Amino acid sequence: MTPAPPQAPALTILVVDDERPIVELLLRALTHRGFQVQGADNAEAAKAHVRADPSIGVVLSDVRMPGQTGLALAEELLRGRSEAEALEVVLLTGGATADVALGALRARTFDLVQKPLRLNEVAMVVERALASSRQRRARAIRDSEVEEHIRAAEAERARLFERLSASSARLEDANSALAASQRMRSDLLAVISHEMRTPLIPILGFSEILAGDAPLPAAEVQDYGRLIHAGADRLLSLIEGALDIVALAHGRGLVPGLPEPAERLLGRVLARHQPAAAARGIRLAMQVPDPSPMLAGDLRLLAAAIGQLLDNAIKASPDGGVVEVAALAPPEGGVLLQVRDHGAGLPPGLLEQLGTPFLQADMSLNRAWPGAGLGLALASRVAQAHGGRLRLQPAADGGTEARIELPAKPGAAERPSVAAKG
Repeated sequence: MTPAPPQAPALTILVVDDERPIVELLLRALTHRGFQVQGADNAEAAKAHVRADPSIGVVLSDVRMPGQTGLALAEELLRGRSEAEALEVVLLTGGATADVALGALRARTFDLVQKPLRLNEVAMVVERALASSRQRRARAIRDSEVEEHIRAAEAERARLFERLSASSARLEDANSALAASQRMRSDLLAVISHEMRTPLIPILGFSEILAGDAPLPAAEVQDYGRLIHAGADRLLSLIEGALDIVALAHGRGLVPGLPEPAERLLGRVLARHQPAAAARGIRLAMQVPDPSPMLAGDLRLLAAAIGQLLDNAIKASPDGGVVEVAALAPPEGGVLLQVRDHGAGLPPGLLEQLGTPFLQADMSLNRAWPGAGLGLALASRVAQAHGGRLRLQPAADGGTEARIELPAKPGAAERPSVAAKG
């Protein structure tokens, strides 16, 4: 008889608020609805509860508390936490400002509930958070079982390997390829699911607030609309980038437009990325000679490629830094589109995977080099489709210089290259 799959244990809710009456209210209301609930009146007590009780799957915390705020508490609780002990944090706030909402997104909290609290709304959000925590923990159990089966299969293969010495080299190669494929598939799914889920959080969260009964000031409605639009724009950018890569990989032709001055195209790209740069105090500078070089080819794809390189440069730059974008006319002809940052340089291991969609040197969800890994893959393919190439090289005084080198006339596509540090 096949044993039943293991079930994740019953999960508990921890309510954290420095106002004891609010804690008591939520304890009684949630207990009455069948939830298992604990309470704490400060962040330190909450952290002690979470450390002592692994069954806590949801933390329902006030944002403004003396000592450590709810946002800081959420960041500390969620940082580096394993999926086997998955935890969802729901924040309670009396002032759902854009800063609070952005802080909640950065902390990767599950949801944001606005005060005054409506107990039915709180119960529904908590139920969803519990379901998410339960599913993540159950998935971790299944993954552990799969890993155990893989280990058992590896042991069996090892015994067969000793008996099949004549084919040992081929079997070892196949086994290594299988292990690499399994890791690649797991990492790929994790990054894609994370990167697709992240822009959905403001879309779903703020649209839910707007659809609610609570009257909102016009300024807040405008902020929520802006954040929803930004999330949708990011999600659309991910999808369009992936579709463009697939189309180029299958040899679908470019859609040439009328030649356009490089200054005009770069201006549009910089304007689109200006808000992201301004949020971190990064200045975007453009250098184009007079007269501006003319760009020919698929202008939409060229703008998308430069946009991806600019997005990478902004992410790599320190706060308050400068990112330089240039369009140059080399003596040998053609156009050189260049993006330069002053960050820490190329992440270790990235060069070996240059141009591979969705793959990065660090595939963890808390990696220092964020994103879905589409930027360099798209820029490389766009350059090749125009008969040019993508070149990355370390800048002389620090940072990275990314170049799309376009020929005067379309020619044979070249592979992306990386200039060695020297």
